[in-house]
Formats: sequence, structure tokens, C-alpha cells
Amino acid sequence: MFGRRNRSLRVAVGPGLLGLGLIGAAPLQDDSAEAAACEAAVQASDWNGAVPRCEAALVADPDGFGLHYFLAFAHQGLGAWGPAADAFEAFVAAADDDGDRAERLADEIASARRSAAVARFRSGDLEAALPLLERAAEADATDAETWFWLGVARERSGDAAGAEAAFEAVTREAPEVADAWFLLGRLRYRGDDPQAARTRLERYLEAAPDGAFAAEAHWMAASIALGETGEESSVAAEAASRHFAAYLESAALSSDASGRARAAAAHYFLGGTTSEAGDCDAARAHYEAFLDLAPADDRVAEVRQFLDGGGCSP
Repeated sequence: MFGRRNRSLRVAVGPGLLGLGLIGAAPLQDDSAEAAACEAAVQASDWNGAVPRCEAALVADPDGFGLHYFLAFAHQGLGAWGPAADAFEAFVAAADDDGDRAERLADEIASARRSAAVARFRSGDLEAALPLLERAAEADATDAETWFWLGVARERSGDAAGAEAAFEAVTREAPEVADAWFLLGRLRYRGDDPQAARTRLERYLEAAPDGAFAAEAHWMAASIALGETGEESSVAAEAASRHFAAYLESAALSSDASGRARAAAAHYFLGGTTSEAGDCDAARAHYEAFLDLAPADDRVAEVRQFLDGGGCSP
């Protein structure tokens, strides 16, 4: 999702969106066998091997502050976000404790602070992560990934306006990040701003037609268009049909009660539009699917009457 930053030493990233995956010139304070084994394992992306090697190196050299940096990336590679945050913060505390060292490692310290903030959030500690993410975003207003996670954190904390501002920063700095467009669209949809929501949802669907949020984006876009059909807008009706059809085709459809209710509504709407268009086979298929999904719906009698009476003329 996010591009990698320019650092002198590149290390592959494990699971997740965190795209730092780059270790700069974080110096090891000795050339012991333990430290060399730690560094070699991290360089090889051997995360399972790196964690015990780096921990052993820290036991052998508790003052080897650079080892915390390597250990943090190993935990991050394993998706162990709490330990990763702890290790990044330990590196920052040790590196920042010495003025000359802090100046020399300014980039690495900033990178570690940012990584600690994201890791703390991904560990589930929203309360601790929020101020760290705020600080990281303030330190680098062009950092799209920090803004993204800050937006997610703000939304989860109930700060919709703050989340929107953060996601707007993502789309400004990295418009190719499709998920930010979806999250913005959803915020606007929930905030009763359908026009702005539609624009952002369409941007998401253009960028990620098969994305993880495609089904929900199509559902919201269809609902927005459906709300405009009261004005007899054929364009809006066509848009609603297109998005409902795409919603039903999505592999991400939910099979829970809410998902079945949404699918039933989509089939009902499409049954009507295909019937009006004279596509009787499609209308019958949609209405039969509606009956399967919502056998207790108030519109069942109406649909059965259509099916039994052949209420469609090609």
C-alpha cells in the first residue's frame, strides 16, 4: 500500500501494511558473535531466528542500543506488534539519551518513533497509540502512512472529523492509496453527505475494483443512487442497478443476517429494473433469489404474484 522509504539498508517486511521495512545505519555497539548473528538473521528476513539471536545479543551487551532496532524489526516481521513497539521505544530511549548520538541518528530515531506509534496501534493499544501517531504526523506532514493509521485510530476513538482530516492528508500525499478513498467515502456517507461520499467511493472503486471494501463501496454507492431515483432520474437508476449488480458479484459478500438482507434488497431492486427493461429471465432469477433470502419479507406476496402471473413482457 505504501512505498518504502529511502534508507541505506533494506529489510523485507513481514505481514501487514507497515511499509518502513528499512533499517538505516543503526550501529551495533560491538562486533560480538551474538550481535553479528542478530544482524545477519534480520538481514536474511529470518524473523523467527532473529528474535532469540537479538535477545541473546542484548543479554550479552545490555548497552548495545542498536540491537533494540534490529529486534524491533524482527518482531514487526512476525506481526508481534506489542513487542515491536517496546523494542522501537527502547531504541529511541537509548539513542536519544546522548546528544551526539541523537544528532547522528536523527533519521533512525524519527523512523523508530513512527514505527513504534504504528506498532502500538496495531497491538490494539489505541489509548497509547493516539498521541504517538499525532506526534509522528506532526513531525512529518507528508508521511501518508502515518496519516492513514492516525485516521483509523481517530475514527475508532470516535473522532470522525479528525479521521476525515487525516484521510484527506493521505489522499493529498498519496492519492494511489485506495483504502483512504473508501474510508473517506464511508465517513461522508455516515455523515449524510451523499455527493461527497459518492465521489470518494467511485475513486476507491476505480483504484481497487476487487479490493477488500469493494462490496461495501458498491452497496453505499447504490444506496446513494437509489435515494436519487425519487426525482425520476434514469441516470441514478442506472447507477443503482450497476452498483447493486456489482455488489452481488463481489466475492466479499457477507453471509450473516445483515449481508443476506442487503443481498435481498439488491435482488428486489434488480428484479424491478430488469422487468421494466423486458429481461424477464433476469427478473425471475432476481425475484427467486429475493424469496430465498427473505422469505418473511413484506414484499413476498407481491413478488410471488409477479412470478405466478408472468408479470413481465419481453
